[in-house]
Amino acid sequence: MKKILLSLALVTGVFSNAQAVIIDSSTAIPTANILSNFNNSGLDWVYAGPIAPNEWGAGNIEPASYRAAEGWRAATAAEWAAHPLWNDFIAPGNPGGIVSPQTITDHSIYIYASEYWSDFRHVDTGDFAFGNVTDGVNGPISGVPETIYVRNTPQSNDVPEPASIALLGLGAFGMSVLRRRKAR
Repeated sequence: MKKILLSLALVTGVFSNAQAVIIDSSTAIPTANILSNFNNSGLDWVYAGPIAPNEWGAGNIEPASYRAAEGWRAATAAEWAAHPLWNDFIAPGNPGGIVSPQTITDHSIYIYASEYWSDFRHVDTGDFAFGNVTDGVNGPISGVPETIYVRNTPQSNDVPEPASIALLGLGAFGMSVLRRRKAR
């Protein structure tokens, strides 16, 4: 009986490993999956997948507009001219000891976010290394290029906006009025 159950589990596991489902665009891409502020350019880059947008049909990999709410877009010509290389996406410290292009499925050694753009869970850095990289506008659109997108690096503001300060002041004023009413 154990052998039958084990065989059934193994067969089910092998045959149920169909294409994975794309992570919905309402789920933000974790910062760890983004090449943030590349070369202090003020631009973030995301390695979005192992084919061009809509290359094998709709849904295999989405265009940049799929995550426009997070600011992702196709690059301008000037931005594209300075886009990262395949090895710029190697995780800091090169924990995987990557020395040559390869197919990568491990987020701990390489920075990519294919599951947020497509039903793929890997990237093919060899294609990227040979210049087959696109954003759906720049670079080759066919020939199975890798896809990367860009956005302006979100600014962290430690200084409150004037509207926030005004709202805080209005709240303090309201509390003082309530306190005076209670004192009477």
